This record gives sequence, C-alpha cells and structure tokens, in this order.
Amino acid sequence: MSTASTPVYANVAFLRIPQFSTRPVGEQAALKESLETRAKLALESLPADERAVLDADDGLALILFCDAARALDVTQVLHAASSDSPLQAGLSYGPLAMTSRGSEGRIFGDGLAAAAAAAKFASPEKILVTAEFVKALQHTHPARAAALAVAGDFTDTRVRLHSFYTPDAKLGSLYRRRMLAYGVGGVAGILLLGAAAREAYKRFFPPLPAVIRLTVKPRGEIFVDGVSRGYSPPLQEIEVAAGKRLVQVRNAGYPPLEITLDLKPGERTTVAHTFTRPPPQPRPDFWRDLKKKFGS
Repeated sequence: MSTASTPVYANVAFLRIPQFSTRPVGEQAALKESLETRAKLALESLPADERAVLDADDGLALILFCDAARALDVTQVLHAASSDSPLQAGLSYGPLAMTSRGSEGRIFGDGLAAAAAAAKFASPEKILVTAEFVKALQHTHPARAAALAVAGDFTDTRVRLHSFYTPDAKLGSLYRRRMLAYGVGGVAGILLLGAAAREAYKRFFPPLPAVIRLTVKPRGEIFVDGVSRGYSPPLQEIEVAAGKRLVQVRNAGYPPLEITLDLKPGERTTVAHTFTRPPPQPRPDFWRDLKKKFGS
C-alpha cells in the first residue's frame, strides 16, 4: 500500500452488520466471524495483490483493486449470501492513503468514507453505490452501469449530501433490449444504405454493354432473347446487356441457328453463320423400293 503522500484509487466495499452495537458480545463475535468467512470465500477468485480486508467496528471493508464490474460482483455475492445474517452494503470508488507503512498504519480517504456512508444508509434489501463508482463502471461496462437506478440523495450527520444508486434488474434488461434494437436497426440501416448505394452506382455508372459482331450469309433476322434486333446484313453488330443471352438467326427455308452466350460487361464476341440448304432427299420410287425389299 502506498504512503499518505501517494494516494491510490480503488473500489471499496463496506459491509456493515445492522444494529451491531445493540447485540450481545457473543452474538457480535459470531456475526463478525461468519462475515469474515463469507468474505474469504468471495475473495478467493481474486489475486492476493488485488484485494485487502480491513476490520471495522461493525463489519468489514474490502479494498478491491480489480475492475469495477468485478468489485460489484463480489459485493453482490456477499450481500446475497447474507439472508440469514443481513448486511448493509455500500460500494464506492475513490482515493485511499495510508498513514504509515507497516501493521500500525491506518488507511483513510474519500473512497473508504464514501463506502461507509453508503453502507450506513443502505437497507439489508438493497446495495447502495456512489456516483463515483457508477462513473468508473461506465468506462468499462456501460451495460452494468445502465442497470443501476437512482436510489436518491441522503444527508449525513455532518450535513453532507450523498447521491446513491442501486442495482435494478429491470433497467439492465431494458438496456439490453434497447441495445439489441439499436443493433438490429443499425444492421438494417447499413443494408438499406448498401442497397441504395448500389442502385445509385448503377444509375450513374451503368455497366458496359457486351457487343456481338455478326457475319451472316446470305442474310438472316437476328433475335436476342426472343426480340428481333434487325437483319444482317446490313446489321454488323449489336449491343446487349451482359449475362446469359439466347441469340437466334433465322432465314425462311433454312434451319435456324440458336446459340446461348454468357457475356461479360464490355466483352466483344462474334456470331458467324452461313445458311446452307440440306442435301436433297431422293424421290420415292415404288418399283425400285419393291426390288430392294425382295433382294432383286
């Protein structure tokens, strides 16, 4: 621990046994022992250099050098485990200092005083945390901070005003639903913006057409996807949209040409075709066919 001239910042959980001074001495000793045991178990998961336990007249003070969310977890675990022995729990974040090195030194500071004040005003049903702790929690875990509801303003015996907060499960659930809605809305917005950008790009920068060069003899009518585009010749080339296109060349009296092209933007290709008549079929000859049939 640092000396008084070099204060450090830490989370402080103050655990107070209600009406401690009015209880019999034997009961006081049993309650303190039970609290110390529970605190030891709750702190086992923290490295030794991240925690310190201070004795208080009516309870314990835990100095926690871990992040604020973990300090809140430890405090909530201890508070939840105190159903048979209720506790008043206060949690703060602030500066601490030590009067001197060694076992005789005393720890003091606003962090400890604020946690003690929060514990004094807390009820066994609710943990109270200071505004300074809420700010520390917001930096690293905004969702956890959003689950802390305003508990009100309290004035101590020195007429000092304290603003405290308390964990509220409903607020945490509301925050998570709101963040989910923002996330879904954000994704939808990004998708809509992406679609709008693509449409704008297509409008201002349309893809290049593909070009089909034509070499047809003697002459044929050109169809693209079933739509006539004219006769070649004189038509020498046509522009079509990129993609798969069915090209047909027709000339009455000749078998048509059909070809499917998969064209890229700006691609140039040639369709060449010469219409030829099929070879003439021999005329039927009854007597010749009859002789072939009987092998003569």
